Parts: sequence; C-alpha cells; structure tokens
Amino acid sequence: MSSTSHSHRRPRRLLAAICAAALLAGAAACGTSAQAGDDATMRVAYLSTANYLTTVRDEPFLDETMGSTNVDFTGPYNPTDAYAAVLSGNADATSTGTGSFIKFLAQGQPWTAFAIEYYNGDSQGIVAAPGSGVESLDDLAGKKVAIIKRGGTGDYVLHKALEGSNVGVDDVDVVEMSPSNFQAAFTSGQIDALSSFDQNLAAAMATPGAKLLVNGKDYDNHNVSIHIVSRDFATKHPEAVKAMYRALVKESEAAAKRPAIITDAYRQFGASDEVADQVSHFDVPKILPIDADGRAMLEAHAKEYVDFGFIDEMPDIKAATMDCGA
Repeated sequence: MSSTSHSHRRPRRLLAAICAAALLAGAAACGTSAQAGDDATMRVAYLSTANYLTTVRDEPFLDETMGSTNVDFTGPYNPTDAYAAVLSGNADATSTGTGSFIKFLAQGQPWTAFAIEYYNGDSQGIVAAPGSGVESLDDLAGKKVAIIKRGGTGDYVLHKALEGSNVGVDDVDVVEMSPSNFQAAFTSGQIDALSSFDQNLAAAMATPGAKLLVNGKDYDNHNVSIHIVSRDFATKHPEAVKAMYRALVKESEAAAKRPAIITDAYRQFGASDEVADQVSHFDVPKILPIDADGRAMLEAHAKEYVDFGFIDEMPDIKAATMDCGA
C-alpha cells in the first residue's frame, strides 16, 4: 500500500470563540448543534476506489461539516489492509460492501455501519471474455468464471444471476483470482467470464469482443457499498460519526451534480480513459441512512448469505448499525 496522510483540523481557540459568540447571541451551543461533531479525531483508512468516504477528503466543505471533529485520512488502502488497520486500532473508519459487512458481523467482528452508499447495481455483473463462445448465462455450464473470493461480491453476483438461468453455480468452474490478474486472464483465454464489480467490471466491459451477460439491475440486488467505523469509536463518538454521515450526504449531492468527482478519482488511482469512460455510464450512488428501510435491506441481504451458504446464521444487524438520519 502506498500511503498518504492529510488532516482536516479546526483551530481550537477559534472554535471556542465562535461557540462563545454563538452563546452570547442566543444561538445553539456548538457542542450540541446538529452541525457539530465532537472533540475527537476520526482516522479514515480510505480505499483506492471512488466511494464517497474516499472522495470527500478533498472537499472544501468537510471542515465546516465536521465541526470540532478532526479527520485524518490515510491511504489508499486495499480493502484487506484497511479492515486490518481499523481492527488493530490504527484507524477508525473505512468502507466495504454490504456483503463483506455481513460476513464481518457473522465472524463476531466489532463494527458499526453508519451510511449506505446505494446504487442500482449496474456496476456489478458478469462479462463473457472475447472468444469464449459464451453468449448467455446458460452457456456458462462447464466454463471458467473468475471471482475474487468465495462469499465475496463476485460470488454473490454469480449466485444471484444464475438463479434466473438453467445453470447452477455447481455447474460452473469457479476460479478464485487476485483482481490484479483479472484483465490478463480475461484477454488471454485463461478464463471464460468474469463476475465482478466496479472498475474490474468496467475494464472487462471495455475490452473489445467482450459481452455483458447480466448486471445487478437484472435481478433483486441487495449488494451495495457501506461505510463503517469500529464499534468502540461509534460508542465513544456518536456525534463525530453523525457529522461524517452529513459530509457524505453533501458529497453524494455534489456527485449528482458533477459525476466527474467519481471518474476523476478513478483516473487518479490509475484507471485508463477507456475504463473511466465505462465507469461514467454507471449509476451515480447516493447516501442513505441505515433506518428501518436500510436495516430491512441489510437483513434481506444477510438472509441471502445464509441461503447461499456464505454464513451459518443471521447476524444482529440492528445492534451493528447506526441511524444517522434520525
């Protein structure tokens, strides 16, 4: 991981003066305002993907939205290293997919989710490789389909997509593979199809001769992005978490007006113009609270994970989520 770090910090004396002035003017105290955080530092392990917890780090509105909460960003991390950083106490917040979050809970890991980054599912799917002879999902029987790992997003996509076909997952030769090897395997005939998401899916779709077989819009998809903090941080600093939720909402609104926020981030992380162009056609995500509807979506997703054999039993979603929109 190449790591960079920068902080968003507000001068304490200036903040105190502002609070005092607000009190004298009869305004709400800064420490209890809906726009204030608390005197904490949130350490964010951001990923090398264009989710809003990554892109918000450069926004001019972040300091004001976070109030008295400082934010230290380090990264970009690959997902495994980001989760390890939080679990080891070296960071407080990061991002993942809802499926991974559910697996973390099933393993007893101490996380609290505070924001859903929702999209319509068109950025995850299955793409047939050039020259594979695969024209439909039914053609995948006996074919090699690459995923990152069992029980991950690619595996979920494969299970969900094949529910509507004449082929079962057991009929497919599922190959676990590092995403760094996806494109070479995809273009050289080592695999017949790729089940993946995000820029890996975009790279496959942009390959001449490739064919998109299905995406998340074609089935009842529950797998989206989610932003998480350690349970300890959520317990000690709930106002800081709520402040970050508000910052993510603002970033979501900004991206709706200027989607280049997303493609610019991918280019910054090394995506080619062809891949960035494909990403630009994906649905622009929006931030949603984990309210009753959000929990219901996560619980439906967790039930799928039980049904697919990814986890043994349903985790307690309510105990591991925080409704920051309330």
